Amino acid sequence: MDAAAPGERHRTRITRPDGRVVNVARFRGQLFVCATGCCCGRTDGGFPSVSTQLYHDEWERRRLRDVVHLTIGGCLGPCALANVVLLLFDGHALWFHSVNADPLVLILYDYIEALLRADAPLPPPSSLADLQFSGSR
Repeated sequence: MDAAAPGERHRTRITRPDGRVVNVARFRGQLFVCATGCCCGRTDGGFPSVSTQLYHDEWERRRLRDVVHLTIGGCLGPCALANVVLLLFDGHALWFHSVNADPLVLILYDYIEALLRADAPLPPPSSLADLQFSGSR
C-alpha cells in the first residue's frame, strides 16, 4: 500500500453512475463479525453469544476507526463453525471460527495492532491460529 503521513487517510476518487465524484476512504483492513445470522450469537439456538459491545468498545478504545473498519452484521458462513469473524487486512482474508469468549476478542484486536505495527503480514497467535480456517478456495 502506498505510504501516507501518520494520521492521514488514504482516499480514492470514484465517479458514481449519476456522475457525481466522491472521495472514498480506503482502510488497511476491515473486521467483519457475524452476530445476527442464523447461528452466530443465537443463544436461543444453542450457540454462544457474540460480545458485540466488546468488539465496538475495543475498536473505539484502540482508535482503529481510521485504519480498520468494523462491520457487525449477519451471516458470513459456515454456520457449523459459529461464531465466525473475517479480517481483511492489506488484501488478505483471515477467517476465524468459534470466537466465543471475550479473551479471544481481545487477542484478535491485539493481533490487528501487531499487524499495524509490523506493517507486514504476521501469523496469528497460537490461540487464534487454532481457530483459523480457509473461507474460500
